[in-house]
Amino acid sequence: MIRGDSFEYELLEKWTKGFDCKGHYTCEIGVREGLGSKIIMDNVLNNNIHLGVDPYANIKYQHFDDGPEYTADYTDEMRNTLLYDFKPYRNEGKFKLYNMTDELFMTHPDNQDMIFSFVHFDGPHSTKDVLREALWFGDRSVKGTKFVFDDYYIYNMHLIAIVLKFWNFEIKERGRTKMLLERNK
Repeated sequence: MIRGDSFEYELLEKWTKGFDCKGHYTCEIGVREGLGSKIIMDNVLNNNIHLGVDPYANIKYQHFDDGPEYTADYTDEMRNTLLYDFKPYRNEGKFKLYNMTDELFMTHPDNQDMIFSFVHFDGPHSTKDVLREALWFGDRSVKGTKFVFDDYYIYNMHLIAIVLKFWNFEIKERGRTKMLLERNK
């Protein structure tokens, strides 16, 4: 059974249902057990492929702005279960796991020319990390691209939303834990 560790998956489903990706990529930073990625793949239309980015391996890092570094429970066993659960998606060419940090994904030469139409930010929850991701994906977005931020109240989402205005993103809807921004031009 594919599970999630957050709330408001019904909003993620609403924001992806019938969304036309126009041949571009979709991505989730922070796949964990896969529910967010499953919802995206089950609902969007015409995406190139869905990319999941998660290092697993119990990496120690600073998860939040004001907290200490610590090791979360993202085990290699969790990754292996995800890969097993996503075998049908992988076999159909709908999913690819990048078993690496968001920074390694964003600096890898093979990923520089990708264009994204939908991104779910559910990885590191520090302002610095989410801002870095938002800038990178903002440069690789097109008109109509949707960005969903999970647990946006934990980091400085106000700052991130202001910065994304330079790419013509604006807040479209927010729930208690998830926020949707969409690129207008």
